[in-house]
Order: sequence, then structure tokens, then C-alpha cells
Amino acid sequence: MKKILFTVIGLSIALTSKAQDAANKKLQAGLIIGTGMNFQKMGTKNLNTNGIGGDFNIGANLNFNINENIAFNTGLEFDISTVRFEASATNPVFYKFNDTEIIRKGEWGANNTVFQLTERTQSAKYISIPTMFLFRTNFIGYFRYFGKFGLRHSILADSKSNDVGYVVTPGDAVQSKNENMKRKNEMLFYKGSIGLCGGAEWNFTGSTCLMAELGYYYGFTPLYYSPKEDKMSLYTSSLVDGNKFFSNAATQSQLMLKVSVLF
Repeated sequence: MKKILFTVIGLSIALTSKAQDAANKKLQAGLIIGTGMNFQKMGTKNLNTNGIGGDFNIGANLNFNINENIAFNTGLEFDISTVRFEASATNPVFYKFNDTEIIRKGEWGANNTVFQLTERTQSAKYISIPTMFLFRTNFIGYFRYFGKFGLRHSILADSKSNDVGYVVTPGDAVQSKNENMKRKNEMLFYKGSIGLCGGAEWNFTGSTCLMAELGYYYGFTPLYYSPKEDKMSLYTSSLVDGNKFFSNAATQSQLMLKVSVLF
């Protein structure tokens, strides 16, 4: 019995001493990769969500260790994020376009073609910077567990959309797809979110750790930006009201799974 007890105590001491290489580091840096689901809340009755969007994330993270249990997390990440929505069945939605450019009201011309939008899948590329506090347990063997809370700042780099609908001409409408469409200054350049995450860290060799986390990010800024009617492109049309332009003031929340290797 004493031999078993001494063996367990000795093994625990050995595991703890190995984990101290990671626990005592002032800075951890490494690569991160993740995927997730996007949930949109549409800010207008003219558009409805059309399933769940997706997100792919890759980049580098830094943990500045304040002490063994608290750290500040930041880094530089690249996101490819999709938004999916459809036009309301009761309010047909239109826009004008020229080639792959969606035209805003104030820039309408005689050569623009009318498109009736039924579905849109919009892809946006962001450069993201997390600023979060990380709260950790002490190592239990090779493992410790953590929670993260803070802000995630995303700067828009590019966006385009693939649309399904109808090309409208006088007296006719032909089913069509508009792919790789762009509209000037459609999406807000900044996307901010509040994140709450939890996960585990495995010190699998030396001071190198593998981290896995699941997080929920609540978006507190709108995805789209159209402050004036002349800058809007989407509109509804009827014989009674004519063309009525509207802004898509959607917001977004994300559920993300991330894995990182820190050195």
C-alpha cells in the first residue's frame, strides 16, 4: 500500500514539474485555426434569414501571462464569413446593377438593369484582433482549464455576394443568378463582438501546448451601413407606394470552435 501511495505521489510531482515549463512562461505565441456558425438577425421585415452562415478563421495568437492564472489574449486573425438571407414572400425586393456592380440610388443610370432578389449568400473577409482576458486553473497533470471574456474587433477587407432571382425587363422576368456582385460601402467597415469562451489546454511536450475552445460572440454593431437613401440599393416597388428604399440593418452572432498550438 505504501509503495502504491509513494508511486502516485511521485508520478503527480513529475507531471506537475513538467507542466511548470508552460505555467512559468511570460509569453505564449502560436497559430490558431477555427470554424463556426453565423446567426443573423435581420433589421427589416423585407428580408428573412435563410439558414445558418459559416465562418473559417486562421491566424496567430499571443497570451501575455500576468500570472499563472490570468493572461491577456490578443493576436491577428483572418476570417472568411458568410451571411445568408432571402427576400420576404410578401414584399418583392429589387436592385439595379451594371455587370458585377450593384448600383446605389444616387448613381442610377439609363443602362442599369433591374434584378428581383429572392436569395443572397454574401461572403466577407475580415482582419480580426481579439482583446480578451483569459482565466485559468493551475495545471492538473498535463492539463489546465480556462475561460475567456472580452472583445473581438474585425475590420472589413472585402465582400461580395451571389444572388438568385430574376432579371426584370418590361413585360418579362427571366430567372437568373448574379455572381460575385459588389456594392460600394455596403457593409460596415467595423464589426465588434463580445465573446465568452471556455476550453482546455494540454501541455503535451516541453512548454508547447495545444488549446481547444468553444466560444459565443455577440455582435453589437450592424453588418451594413446605409445612412442616407441615396446610398441605398435595395428597394421594394408597388403601384401605390412606388419605389421605397430600405437599409438592411442586420446584426450577427457567432458560435466558434478554435484550436491553437502555442509555444
